[in-house]
Amino acid sequence: MSKHAPTYAKLAHAIVHIPGLFRSLAPGERRATKHDVSHQLGEVSVRCIGFEPLDAVDLRVLQGVVSIVTSELASVRPLLRDGRTHKASLMLAGTQMTERVLGARFNLAALARSSGFDQGGSAYQKIRASLQRLSNVSVVLKRENQQGSCHLVGNYVLDQHTGELVMSLSPLLSAAVLARRGYLRINMSEVRLLKKEVALLLHNRLHWINQGTARHVTLDTLILYAYPDAQTGTTLRKRRKAVRDSLGELRRIGWSVTETSKEKFCISRPLRSVADRPQTSSVSTSNW
Repeated sequence: MSKHAPTYAKLAHAIVHIPGLFRSLAPGERRATKHDVSHQLGEVSVRCIGFEPLDAVDLRVLQGVVSIVTSELASVRPLLRDGRTHKASLMLAGTQMTERVLGARFNLAALARSSGFDQGGSAYQKIRASLQRLSNVSVVLKRENQQGSCHLVGNYVLDQHTGELVMSLSPLLSAAVLARRGYLRINMSEVRLLKKEVALLLHNRLHWINQGTARHVTLDTLILYAYPDAQTGTTLRKRRKAVRDSLGELRRIGWSVTETSKEKFCISRPLRSVADRPQTSSVSTSNW
């Protein structure tokens, strides 16, 4: 495993684009709410079901795990070997049974560093809890008369020889990492700089904007990226403020955000983020 923090993660379109897959949660909401979201991506219907909803912590952990696997693609055989060894916990069914899966191998310190968490016991506890939630999410994919299902990630196990945690990635995640196209490139240098949970959720969903291009988005749409349930009154006002504050975080990492008219924004994703520029960081000089 590299000692350097990964520069990017190759994420499946479904993981980025499914509304409500990752969301901002109110105190106590996790225990009171089940996780069940669906989305149509072209000819494929994707449904994610879990015991608990996923939030920005879970998004950050998943991005970190996938970024570690992405950074190790130069030696793909060990990834495939770990995937085969631990694929049983993915509960593959239907069309997913014949798909290739990759394994992720890491220690908690490396995952924390990759994802932008602090080092230490409380952060590691959050990461472990998140890995458990992610492994409880079932993914159902349907295309015409075909159907397959699996867990988003497998249960992690401890390698007694290396002390590393090992887990398998679902075919959905694995296919994106292995692909030369058909994935979204998440800049992990940017992820590590984002501190507000709403900013991280917006950053993820806004990856439908290609690097170096700008698109127009309304404030209401941005609110739905972080809070998929409709609200009014005081709650809505608080959400509007949280989104506006988070847009300020996007500006600080190099995204351009301009309010062109009331509650309408022109958002530009940079060709090269602030995090990647030599004068501010030596983590990455990629210019995808």
